[in-house]
Amino acid sequence: MKELKLTIDLLPKGAWGNDFSRTLSQKDWDTIRNKCYQKANYKCEICGYKTNELDAHEVWDFDIKTKTQTLKNIIALCSRCHGVKHLRNSQRLGFGENAKKHFMKVNKVGELEFASHLTKAQMIFDERNKIFRWHMKADLSKFGGDNSKIKKNYLPKIINPYNENILNEIKNDCSLLPRILNVTVDNYQGIITVECDRVNKIEWITNKVIKTAYSFGNFLLTHFSVKNLNNKNLFFKLYNNEGQTISKIFELADWERV
Repeated sequence: MKELKLTIDLLPKGAWGNDFSRTLSQKDWDTIRNKCYQKANYKCEICGYKTNELDAHEVWDFDIKTKTQTLKNIIALCSRCHGVKHLRNSQRLGFGENAKKHFMKVNKVGELEFASHLTKAQMIFDERNKIFRWHMKADLSKFGGDNSKIKKNYLPKIINPYNENILNEIKNDCSLLPRILNVTVDNYQGIITVECDRVNKIEWITNKVIKTAYSFGNFLLTHFSVKNLNNKNLFFKLYNNEGQTISKIFELADWERV
């Protein structure tokens, strides 16, 4: 297959949230991206489209052995080329077919070449998703961010105490107390999701109550983030007029030690 001008770069799940629009102050990110646009003479660096509405796209190198993502470049892209880079997001928003056509137009290839490249990009994405936490290395002074400070968040590993057998046993509970229906853990983003019924309130607790959510019906779906939580254990309590149900303990572990 010939070398492509425009490629699909599926960002691994463990790197979601590491983009500079989230990890830098708005002022620092504006400085870097505006210098990027000026350097590109306000033209897309892939297709050449000239516009005042460019996006700054971060180009990363991922090393699975060291679990490191290293910044290689920041380039100015038009929204169409940027949509191809992040194809899955374009598909989610309903612009997948437009992104596909733009890929074929810029690269002067057909559907077969697009399908082949997408398959390869998906394989790389799946391989990189074996890493839950990436160490970020970035020298922003190369891009005009001499004094920029990257905000680093701590996301511990969540040990889920609920398996299918435990959940099935709980679902068969015929009491009137609050009932846990499902518990899922997303260790890429550090999110615990709980589905429950016969409930009007949930409290998330470490050594104290740190979050409360309410239900105004019989069912409650709630999400809890462990971002920057330094406690080693976590649990929740469910309440209704008949009493309370206390969850099992979620262990929060340091990724470097597991």
